[in-house]
Amino acid sequence: MALFRFRTRNPERDRLSDATRFLSIKRAIRDVVAETERERDGFRRRYDDASVNAAFSFENMENEGETEKVSAQVDNLTQALTRFSQRIDFLEKQMAFMQEMDDAITTFENANGIGQTEPKSD
Repeated sequence: MALFRFRTRNPERDRLSDATRFLSIKRAIRDVVAETERERDGFRRRYDDASVNAAFSFENMENEGETEKVSAQVDNLTQALTRFSQRIDFLEKQMAFMQEMDDAITTFENANGIGQTEPKSD
């Protein structure tokens, strides 16, 4: 009858595998946050531009009297400002959520000794 010999992996190799896995997740999260920040910043610039245009259009409407064209332009800019504001708010929610995920991973890593030279004992 043959006896089977089982070998286990080196704990350092396991720790390195775990740390690499979580680092990949955290990098992906940080890439998404950076992408979301760029999108938010673009919407902020458009919001600022639309605000300036709305102010000038409104001033023009007050000075020269309300025309259908200027009134429609002010309405369109007001709607755009609302949409931009809503999108900016949602992008900021996404970034906060991603940061919470990153923090949760860090907490999990710390609690389980991932990436540390010595494992934490239970």
